[in-house]
Amino acid sequence: MIARIKEKVKRYIEEQKLIQKGDTIIVGVSGGADSMMLLHFLNSHKAFYGIKLKVAHVHHGIRKEADDDRDYVKEMCREWQIPCYIHACNIKELARLNKISEEEAGRIERYNFFISLTNQNDKIATAHNTNDQAETMIMRFLRGADIKGLRGIQPKRDNIIRPILCLTREEIETYCKEYKINYHDDHTNFETIYTRNKIRLECIPYIRQNFNENIVSTLFEHSQLYQEEEAFLEDYIQKVFEKVVTKADMQLKISINALAQEKVYIQKKLIHKCLESFIGHSKDITLLHVKSVLELVERQNGKKICLPYETVAHRVYEDIVLSKENEGVISNYEYTLELGINNIEDLDMQLNLQCVPRKTFEQSQQNMYTKYVDYDKIRDSLHLRTRRVDDYIVLQNGSKKLKKLYIDEKIPQHKRSTHPIIADGNEVVWVLDSRLNIDYFVTDQTRHILEIKVIK
Repeated sequence: MIARIKEKVKRYIEEQKLIQKGDTIIVGVSGGADSMMLLHFLNSHKAFYGIKLKVAHVHHGIRKEADDDRDYVKEMCREWQIPCYIHACNIKELARLNKISEEEAGRIERYNFFISLTNQNDKIATAHNTNDQAETMIMRFLRGADIKGLRGIQPKRDNIIRPILCLTREEIETYCKEYKINYHDDHTNFETIYTRNKIRLECIPYIRQNFNENIVSTLFEHSQLYQEEEAFLEDYIQKVFEKVVTKADMQLKISINALAQEKVYIQKKLIHKCLESFIGHSKDITLLHVKSVLELVERQNGKKICLPYETVAHRVYEDIVLSKENEGVISNYEYTLELGINNIEDLDMQLNLQCVPRKTFEQSQQNMYTKYVDYDKIRDSLHLRTRRVDDYIVLQNGSKKLKKLYIDEKIPQHKRSTHPIIADGNEVVWVLDSRLNIDYFVTDQTRHILEIKVIK
């Protein structure tokens, strides 16, 4: 039995290419059965793999037994001659400050500590097992995850490896018993106040008793199948992503016309990738969110939906735009502009105002970021500001309210209240990225020409 378990782990490590000769591996050890078994296996195979080990233990400050766990891990590391690093923290306080669950706070703090111990090519080994995989898959299924989410825990992600993901909890306990490895049970694992614990203690036993006694291994096999399918799909989705999506100005734009050319399934996968790319991770992104974004394809311009992590999706003409809710938005701003360089740090913008000779004006090509105006027509001081209720601009075919101009120029609705303009007192001189007031045009009679250049 033990020989089979060890061979199973060695085969899994080889198939997944988890360990290479010369690796330094930081092993996350809590003192529980899973991590103690992993540490024992790697330590007894150091010569076989040609690796070096370090142990990382996090003292969460939650359980009364935490001191005993810490002391036990340190003792075993001394016995096995493995360097041991301890990190103490207050998970309850971290959870409160960051407004997240204690479980999530603990996970983040652990990985941050593990990463802090790594050098450039070091790896981090965690003791996730097949039962953890089954629990994760059920939890994600209940939250509406797609195939990518149902892959569950990955055997390898970046520099993090899970060498015993192929073992069930029963196999791990058998290994510990055979080698007389003591371990400390965490009593919080038996409290049903956490979703994962409810799945472990109530859901899986019920399924095992009433429907499928091999539910854990069945889910593990399906996780591997989903991983293979997702790897194939990711290559294709990446090609579609590059064709359909553009990134600019803290936004992600999805071309509706290009998106519509793909099958619905690919559309959903692409939207999920877009959300993950924009937010920075896929946690809490569900099929419901994906469908909500896709519904914008059929809705009117200006419609928006709210998504996790203060993200919003807008329908902006022929694009779906992902942006942060109110990120970087400074409403009703006004800045006085002077000759020379004007740094507007709040808007991440620089405006350069200088008087130039007519020759410069005649040889230049005006564009959306550079305009020339008759300096002598400026009656007040120039200001960079947002629009006001009665603002209008004088164009060749007459005056036009800025509200109407913004619609005609297809300035996204969610940007209109903060879109920058340059004004001469109450007169709008230039709507940035758009139109210039004809009253300020340079003419043959102009004596002094002002160049206004915007650098973003």
